Amino acid sequence: MGKKSDIEELTNLLSLALVHKIGGMVNPDEIYSEKYRKESDAFLKKAVKVSIRQNWNKEDKKRIKEILGYKLRKNLEKRDFLDSKKFEFVEEEIDDVLKLLELN
Repeated sequence: MGKKSDIEELTNLLSLALVHKIGGMVNPDEIYSEKYRKESDAFLKKAVKVSIRQNWNKEDKKRIKEILGYKLRKNLEKRDFLDSKKFEFVEEEIDDVLKLLELN
């Protein structure tokens, strides 16, 4: 796989992981909250596998952050059942996950 397709797959997985993580954070008392946390972990594990396929340069990392931010916001907008506080966590969660994957 090429970098372009790996960036696409990586940002899709990270977006899903963060949507689920944020969903569990903003609505912790809902029935789906624990399920969201588990799904977030599963998506993150898959993202880790994708992230180690490539040797990412600074431009790649910048592009990943931009695409991830866009996809995450779009995915959160679709989930209108989540508390509106969901957007407050976007930047911090993106920074945290990129640090975790050493893509910052």
